Amino acid sequence: MKIDKDFLYPYNIFNEPFKYNEHIILYPVTMKDVLNFQPLSQSIIIRKNSTFREKKIVKMTYLDFLIYCLGNDELEEQYNITGLSQYYILAMYLLKLCCPDAEITINEQNGYYIINNENITPQIFDDLRRIIIIQNDIDFDIDDFLNYDTEQRLLKAQKDNNKNLKSANMEDYIDSLVIAMNITEKQIMDMTIRKFWRYIKRYQLYESYNIMKTGECSGMISFKEPIEYWMNGFDDNDDKFSYLKSDEQNMTNKINNANN
Repeated sequence: MKIDKDFLYPYNIFNEPFKYNEHIILYPVTMKDVLNFQPLSQSIIIRKNSTFREKKIVKMTYLDFLIYCLGNDELEEQYNITGLSQYYILAMYLLKLCCPDAEITINEQNGYYIINNENITPQIFDDLRRIIIIQNDIDFDIDDFLNYDTEQRLLKAQKDNNKNLKSANMEDYIDSLVIAMNITEKQIMDMTIRKFWRYIKRYQLYESYNIMKTGECSGMISFKEPIEYWMNGFDDNDDKFSYLKSDEQNMTNKINNANN
């Protein structure tokens, strides 16, 4: 089966679990576990092929790579990736979080995970990895090749671009949605992470539309383009670096500044 957003959409639209096979069912993570989910999810979004220079690592499957990294403090220090030596363990806890009813152990012979007595091959792990990323709307595209150093420079440029803005933390977003939607914190806890961020984004569109429409109707403000209706679809795959990439020279300048 080809696992992508279109394939999982019928399940994600109403936050339904996905039955991978007779042994494995993956559930979308809810907001009550968001603080646990965030660090655990780092274990499945390493850009292995563009980050590491060793050919033997590039040739590895992602699961074999996690096993190779286990306890490898030297590799973690060499590439300055905090926690890399424990990503194999974090990935197992992530599987437990996404498969709460499953028994998950480790095959002592090859180090592969076992879920409900089924050996998780590298191919199965790749499938589960894709499902978890899509189910929980993690900002990462497995199929997108982005050089690690370039990504780090873009992230620094993004941070510098936003340095004068007050960043909101998770509690700020939760408080905001409680007020905006007139719901309780308990209802937020029961939301899936994916739906929570969709509601945040939708409400931002709603507020923006109302402000612009009010200004337009007053006759004091006019817009060159029609105001986009707040119920229109938005792209879940929005490129987080799109505004940095929109102008090639501007992006180059930001990267150069990030190097200084």
